[in-house]
Amino acid sequence: MIKRTHSISTKLFVLISLFLVLFLTLLMVVQSSSFEPYYLSKKEKQFKKGLEIFKSVHLAPDVEPSRAIQQLMNHANAFEKPFSATIAIGSIRDGALIASPEPRKTLIQIDKNGNFLNRLPLPLPDTQDSTMNYLIDAFRYWRSDTSLQRLVLDQGETVTFTNHYTDSVKTLAAVTSLPGNDYVLLAVASLQPVGEAAGIVRDFYVYFLLLAVVLILLLTYVFSRMITRPLVRLNQAAERMSKLDFTARCDVDSQDEIGSLGRTLNFLSQNLNETLGELSAANEKLKADIENEKRLERLRREFVASVSHELKTPISLIGGYAEGLKDGIVQGERRDEYLDVIIEETERMGNLVKDMLDLSQLESGKFHLQIKPFRIGALAESLTDKMFTGLNKKRIGCEVELEDPGATVLGDEFRIGQVLTNLLSNAIKHTPEGGNIRISTAEGPGSGLPGASGTLWVEVFNEGEPIPEADLEHIWDAFHTVDKSRNRELGGFGIGLAIVKNILTLHGSAFGVRNDAGGVTFFFTLPLAEEA
Repeated sequence: MIKRTHSISTKLFVLISLFLVLFLTLLMVVQSSSFEPYYLSKKEKQFKKGLEIFKSVHLAPDVEPSRAIQQLMNHANAFEKPFSATIAIGSIRDGALIASPEPRKTLIQIDKNGNFLNRLPLPLPDTQDSTMNYLIDAFRYWRSDTSLQRLVLDQGETVTFTNHYTDSVKTLAAVTSLPGNDYVLLAVASLQPVGEAAGIVRDFYVYFLLLAVVLILLLTYVFSRMITRPLVRLNQAAERMSKLDFTARCDVDSQDEIGSLGRTLNFLSQNLNETLGELSAANEKLKADIENEKRLERLRREFVASVSHELKTPISLIGGYAEGLKDGIVQGERRDEYLDVIIEETERMGNLVKDMLDLSQLESGKFHLQIKPFRIGALAESLTDKMFTGLNKKRIGCEVELEDPGATVLGDEFRIGQVLTNLLSNAIKHTPEGGNIRISTAEGPGSGLPGASGTLWVEVFNEGEPIPEADLEHIWDAFHTVDKSRNRELGGFGIGLAIVKNILTLHGSAFGVRNDAGGVTFFFTLPLAEEA
């Protein structure tokens, strides 16, 4: 189990909460510290631009100074109202201030024709109107700063500056020149509301931050639970799968990436469950194949030992008898006997090599049959005549019982002859002296034999001992022999029946072997030519 402190839900909650709280705190600190400077910068730009627009709109070109002053003062409200400011006109020569005609703002009064009624030199005495004091102090500050004067009078620029009227009060002032450079237009606004607003914002941020932290913690907890709950269920299903329980299913069905992962996990579990079943079946088959391979390897070793022995014996005989002939130790009939032995052993080795080549060719899959009609009865009788010597040597009787002597089948006559030859040779080897062999043919239906109409059954029966049940299943395998002693008289290398199996398989024939009363019967089928 995952510790609670290590769970993804806890980690997600802590990380998101910390990130949001730190981000919000940093944002508020930056805002509270930069609010006032930003506001002042913005205010200065607007104040400067507004004063320039006011001057360009309400000052007629080429007007006399007295008339210009009168025009600007008469339209003062157009600037003072939107900017919460006060404007005045300052004289460069005598340092006098000319305010609007309203008596409470008048520093230097003018009549309707623009004539000066009185002049008051700077410094002016303090008045009870703080706005007038702001104007006086700002004008005094501008006149004391030569760099500001040059910008306005020499370069014709509009300058803005902040003036500390007192330690707790700041003002924003703007100065621009008037035609003739005898007078300047002065505007002043108090910045005290800005400082108060900045202080209120800082106080508000403290309460807002506390509320935001509470909401962040609550929402982060809910969010982390929403995200991790399906992940926990996915993890539980994955843990069951890790213990090879592929019946586990995840019930997350949301239409997002987590839901898609859950469906993928279910699909994976189903596939693994099916694959595990297939692997179990394949494992059982592999075990059987390994056992069969071990058995075949054992048979091959037995075959190599037998072939080595069988080749060694005739080679020794051929060598010994050839040396006897060369040295001339035998004459007359004995010489003929020596030659017969050499010929017999040579044929025996040739037959062994031929069988091995035939089996290799058949198992390679590259062998092609020459299918054509032929009479199976004539082939059987011809083969029994050819094997007269072997039959006569053991005084074995051989009967050929044909249901239809003229029956014609489809197949490779040479290879079917090879099948009958091997079956007859096998029968002769295992039939005791004086025993009997029977070759019979019959059509499937109507003769008590299975098979469709148009199928001919061929059976080769020989008297003798039955084949052990353990060998019946493997008798068609290459290198398998019932006689483990490899008796030279019985012969056999476990190749003949393997050749029979491959030839009949290529023909699509049904074939087999069974123990009958008094002997053993080999059988196979071929299609009748008339029905094919």
